[in-house]
Amino acid sequence: MFVKGRKLRRIGWYCGIFISPRGVAANDCLLDYWRRYVGVVRSPFWARILTRLTRFKYLVRDVGILSVNETAPYIAVEREWGGRPALLELTDPHRRKGRAWLASMGLPAHAEFICFHSREAGYAPQDDAPHAFRNSSIENYLPAVSELAKRGFWCLRMGNPSMRAIPPLDRVIDYAHLDSRCDWLDVFLCASCRFFLGSCSGLLNLASVFGNPCAVANQAPLSHLLGFGVSDIAIPKLMWSKSERRHLSFGEVLRSDVANFRYTNLFAERAILPVENGPEDVRDLALEMLERSEGRAVYTERDEELQRRFAALMRPGHYSYGGINRVGREFLRKYESLL
Repeated sequence: MFVKGRKLRRIGWYCGIFISPRGVAANDCLLDYWRRYVGVVRSPFWARILTRLTRFKYLVRDVGILSVNETAPYIAVEREWGGRPALLELTDPHRRKGRAWLASMGLPAHAEFICFHSREAGYAPQDDAPHAFRNSSIENYLPAVSELAKRGFWCLRMGNPSMRAIPPLDRVIDYAHLDSRCDWLDVFLCASCRFFLGSCSGLLNLASVFGNPCAVANQAPLSHLLGFGVSDIAIPKLMWSKSERRHLSFGEVLRSDVANFRYTNLFAERAILPVENGPEDVRDLALEMLERSEGRAVYTERDEELQRRFAALMRPGHYSYGGINRVGREFLRKYESLL
């Protein structure tokens, strides 16, 4: 968002410096891709020196991603960016190495594939308890994956070995548990897939920065639902009131502070249970994204009205107020009563 803001002339004279001593970045290969736009400091010595300069606030630019109880500034940047090309593009060496790896896994030449991922505990154990409400079950993604496999796609489950293994399925590779899993392959796969079927997790952004569309299930909190790009679609977790024994309407959630809850204990204190999307909802989302990627998605006037009604519930102060992605078509049809 810093780079986009600079290209859109929303940011003036700032020069970006990314301070990341070796061993700190989640993906060193991705960090190398950003060298095209920002300086990258890996030396522990210079990292210590430069980090001390962050005490001078005029040297620091907040890109507006971690906004709490307010609209994230990056939403306006993403809206203005619209359908412009992605910032990053795979290098030819990574593309060649990646296709060779796919061939070694049994994929025919030029075979198309999608990546899918469901957030679980394990990747960052110290962070899980406060954010467990963002987790979801990989089992609810498998019917969607099986349907895509029937239609000729290969499907690669992303993640790391801490995740639950998935059962053997035709044309499905549990990449998260392969010994060959590595940084550059993470980048290649997310940058080369037809689309990314994801969850409330940062990994989907790896596909996004390379311009690949994302279908996001199990998004929570509700105020974050429109926080994606113009080519993306998302569906939220529903909110179940334990005391009233019913789903809260979208309006009830968005008119309350529950819309911006970021911690599991806050939901528990209100006796509210975030309910993950079922297999049918995830399947419908994936198939809508497939239609969109093939240029054959059809939206009726009723569908557009449902989109407008949902967007109209958002208010300034909601995290993704003014966002530009769509809410899943079948999801809004199914849960129209909650509008």
